[in-house]
Amino acid sequence: MKIGKQCPAGAAEPPEKMASSPEKSSTAQELKEQGNQLFLCRKYQEAATCYSKTINRNPSVAVYYTNRTLSLADCKHALELDPHSVKAHFFLCQCHLELENYNEAIGNLQRAYNLAKEQRLNFGDDIPSALRVAKKKRWNSIEEKRINQENKLHAYLTKLILAEKERFLKFRNSSSDGSFLARTKLTNVYLSVCLYAPQCVPPSKLCLCVI
Repeated sequence: MKIGKQCPAGAAEPPEKMASSPEKSSTAQELKEQGNQLFLCRKYQEAATCYSKTINRNPSVAVYYTNRTLSLADCKHALELDPHSVKAHFFLCQCHLELENYNEAIGNLQRAYNLAKEQRLNFGDDIPSALRVAKKKRWNSIEEKRINQENKLHAYLTKLILAEKERFLKFRNSSSDGSFLARTKLTNVYLSVCLYAPQCVPPSKLCLCVI
């Protein structure tokens, strides 16, 4: 049983009247089935309309919200109605992934996986696969932030060292007696930088301290 469905080969598309204006006499379950058929044939907007009408007919059934899955609020409301809904946790994960809330997405997927095992439901590789994708996206996001922060720190520290080198050169040119003190000060600045973030300052910068 798959969480994500596709239109079966050779399946006839439902009549347009099914998408645009289901009969008022249709029950919530009939509207749900109509929405499922539209979803199978990739008519997602029409399917969402059908599911919305299903919810209007019977707003107390969790599965109707998971079928629609139009927003984060829908998924959360579905879980309020049925905290053990595997589909609700799975689709809530998809919403969190879109919002780049990776920790929340992984938490929902792990919960969906545990519930599926408890309820002995078989979703194939859908949940484990989504969990791997979510973890990879989280790692990529963390790594990207780390690299950006390291680049900013590297640029800042390089600027600091170059500014100190310039002050050292001015001081040395104006007073030969103070050259040793200026050299010591610059070396101390570099050593402090190395202790603070050694991976951000290449060893070649050390040459600045022995001019």
